Amino acid sequence: MTARAQLILANRAFLDHEAPRWADSPSSASSGGLLAAVRPVIAPWDGRSGTTWIGVGMGRYDREWVDERGFEILDTPRGPLRHRRLFFGSAIWQGHYGEVANSFTWPLFHLVRVDLPRATPYYPAPVLPTESGWHSFVVVNRAFAEAACEEGGAPSCWVHDYQLALVPGMLRARGFGGPIGFFLHIPFPSLAVAAPYLEGGSRERLRAIVEGMLGADLVGLQTTDDVARFVEAAGELCDARPTAGGLSVGGRLVRVGAYPVGIDPEEVLAAAKRAKPVTRVGMARELGLPVVVGLERGDFTKGIPERLRAIAEAYRRGVRFAYVGIASPTREGVEAYGALEVAIEREAARAREAAYWVGCPFTQVRASIGWDDVVSLQRDADVVFTSSLADGMNLVPLQAAVAQSLRPAGERAVVLAGVDAGVAKVYGGDGSRGLRAVDPLDQESLVAALVEGLAGQPARISDAFIAEVHAHDARSWGERFLADLEESC
Repeated sequence: MTARAQLILANRAFLDHEAPRWADSPSSASSGGLLAAVRPVIAPWDGRSGTTWIGVGMGRYDREWVDERGFEILDTPRGPLRHRRLFFGSAIWQGHYGEVANSFTWPLFHLVRVDLPRATPYYPAPVLPTESGWHSFVVVNRAFAEAACEEGGAPSCWVHDYQLALVPGMLRARGFGGPIGFFLHIPFPSLAVAAPYLEGGSRERLRAIVEGMLGADLVGLQTTDDVARFVEAAGELCDARPTAGGLSVGGRLVRVGAYPVGIDPEEVLAAAKRAKPVTRVGMARELGLPVVVGLERGDFTKGIPERLRAIAEAYRRGVRFAYVGIASPTREGVEAYGALEVAIEREAARAREAAYWVGCPFTQVRASIGWDDVVSLQRDADVVFTSSLADGMNLVPLQAAVAQSLRPAGERAVVLAGVDAGVAKVYGGDGSRGLRAVDPLDQESLVAALVEGLAGQPARISDAFIAEVHAHDARSWGERFLADLEESC
């Protein structure tokens, strides 16, 4: 029998209502890796069974659409979804989301190989949350755990990502009846690399997070490297002992495994077939120039300043190409992002000047663009240039591989991906199949990889790479995790 999610807990709602009910304007599903990955394993709600999704109510008009307990039925392409929203005051939300999740946990968890605050001028050091901030984090996690326990008939619960890391332990303490799964979509840090930021209270906060994750019956991470780092931290911080299949914690087995997230290839293919070329790409073609594309959220983990520096240096060496870079706004209002914006603007100005002197179009903007335009750029690029300093997976290379499958093999792009992104670990980054791992902190090698990529070297996206992306799609990822979760108890 195909595994389907019964109860999903995620910081993000399936969609946000940004229009009132009377406007009769349908809301669209949220974007992002978590939503894209989980959607294929949603089971339609038939009035008694199916998937229930519990998320935070952040949309401007969310309260108009739900009943007194926060429930509504959402129409989705995969059928009805039973959905519940939890609402929090601004102070609680700022402590949970601004302080703990995104000023402490997010920068800390991406420290997998390099001390990034020391290696860059803009990557923020993880900040120890205040007592009130940590209290807010606990309050939000407790609310999710209580909401899950109210779903008495749910045979299992799947908790997602670092914002809700305490929930598995809270569910276990409350006697939740079914198996509890937890999946971490971002990397897990190296204790050795993160050591300078784990003095005093920070170490205790990380210990509490790991302890919360260990409340699950099954903990899933993106790569085997993440699993190894988690096992080490669980042992050092929580006295968990490695055993066959996972960890021994308080006399019970916590299964731990790598479950690399996939994409929905059919969704990408459909967009690639219907999407019109982006104007800037057409202009580059008229000039006879190859096109380099950089697409991601404007986050300090994405290595955007390093990529722009490499772009500028390639222009200075006389390499001619058009560049289209788009960084979508993210986590607005979180203080840690201020230095990044300054760094991006500075490096973009230098790259723009270098492009001018060789007569090449250059675009770097901070904007959100539609899905069809995203896929169009991935489809038509000659180099897809991602440069994450660290990443849980990074789905852009996978989307690009599928979108590029519509092009003849000899005309496809080369994809560059950060060496510490999950996609490079899982799919291999030697370049032989069109995916090449690069170190964003080594500018000379970054420039060399870009120049070689423009020449189609060491190889363009291969049929074998495309086939592997199809084989390890989001549906197979979710079904594998859920099947293992059912077997965990």
